[in-house]
Amino acid sequence: MKTRLTAAALLSLFLATPIWAQLVPPSGKSAELEAATAPQEQRAVTVSLTQKKVVKDGGGRDKLIDADAVKPNDVLEYRVVYKNVSSQTVRGIAANLPLPEGLEYVARSAQPEKGAQFALQADGAFAPEPLMRKGSDGRMQAVPYDEYRQIRWRIDELAPGAQAVVSARATVEAVKPKTAPSASTSPNSATTRTATATAASPTKP
Repeated sequence: MKTRLTAAALLSLFLATPIWAQLVPPSGKSAELEAATAPQEQRAVTVSLTQKKVVKDGGGRDKLIDADAVKPNDVLEYRVVYKNVSSQTVRGIAANLPLPEGLEYVARSAQPEKGAQFALQADGAFAPEPLMRKGSDGRMQAVPYDEYRQIRWRIDELAPGAQAVVSARATVEAVKPKTAPSASTSPNSATTRTATATAASPTKP
């Protein structure tokens, strides 16, 4: 029996600058009100997450389509756009992309590749791909990609009106995630959401 998962239920996204701050919930009147009434310094950077399914077109090239629901072995691409909507430069943005159980990171898919860091748990140590650990025989060995749980990028600064884009791909495994992410959207509400996160205090250019 195939396990079907709601695409929007697979991911929770957090932003930290310089400390971790959870995004405003992506749906509901309370989320909209909180975003609208948030202090200006908290609305300096908007975060837009798009989730798509990766398929092949007639020529064998990758093609992105909507992913309202997914099944085992589907490949998903997460694309996150950070945009500075303030009038001042924002510095020190850290983008953290969780990979819940049930998703296996696709090797070398993190973009930009330069600066991408990975961890096996939310509060774990981050290091470049591939992650290595000592095996039972004492030798260093590569950690399986299905154990990757976090990807992090550092965005040094965003000028007024500028944006930065990060992305990564993951394969849906046959086992349903044991724990659901803390934020989700309705499968009928489209796969793009924009939220507001706390950013570092803007500095004048």
